[in-house]
Amino acid sequence: MPYCKNCHKEIRRFDNDVCPYCGTPHPISEGYETMDITRGFSSLEGNYELPKAKSRKTAILFCATLGIFGVHQFYLGFAKKGLFYLLLTFILIGGIGSLFLFTPIHPIIGYLVMFGLDVVYHLIEALALAKADSPKDGKGDFIR
Repeated sequence: MPYCKNCHKEIRRFDNDVCPYCGTPHPISEGYETMDITRGFSSLEGNYELPKAKSRKTAILFCATLGIFGVHQFYLGFAKKGLFYLLLTFILIGGIGSLFLFTPIHPIIGYLVMFGLDVVYHLIEALALAKADSPKDGKGDFIR
């Protein structure tokens, strides 16, 4: 921003005919140029690469196919959530949930029912991930 050559107050560049503070005609000096602030920075040297964003399609594919093991959460950088999904799958499908819920009928039915419910849940989660406006990964970056 330029300054008035009489009262030294900061004025807009478009006030080049009269200073709005002191009324001096043509308050901007003749040789005034805007300052290029990029001259003050040195150029970056070296091989810098931007981090690559995670893919939404890959996350949806992982969620729909390997979601019961939490692979999509590990891919997006949510390790605790992925570990929770993995433990929950082992507990529900491989243990307590399937054995106690359907043992009177047949143990295989218990495993299949719990596996089917888990797969349906992750298919719904994959659809929600596909419809999300701007999902983010574990670092807070948007996924593409």
